Amino acid sequence: MDGRPRTLPMWDVATSREFYDNQAKRDALLRTEHCPSVLPEGLIAGMGQLARHVFRLIGAHGVLRVDFLATPGGWVTLLEANTLPGLPPRGNLATMARADGIGYPALIRQLVLSAFTKPAYLP
Repeated sequence: MDGRPRTLPMWDVATSREFYDNQAKRDALLRTEHCPSVLPEGLIAGMGQLARHVFRLIGAHGVLRVDFLATPGGWVTLLEANTLPGLPPRGNLATMARADGIGYPALIRQLVLSAFTKPAYLP
């Protein structure tokens, strides 16, 4: 790693429900997941650019998962910037890392090592 922010392949979820609610999140039969994403390349590139901008804007360090909502018409809404995404081996961060060729042990090692590279504490 060269220390610059790295954008992992996007993970997208579509649901047959009106919303991606807790039931859809917990029941794999109610959703379809793709990693890397099957969204249009231009949309993916734009969201990646916005995610990197948010990373720099908030002074993130280590890992940041930026969640978006995209409509079928291509309208994108930034939902949240998550500085503490879950780390289970089958979770979304591990899935995105795996799609980029980063195994789970390497992902965890990179995250731990990033804790020692932060130049200063910023409250």
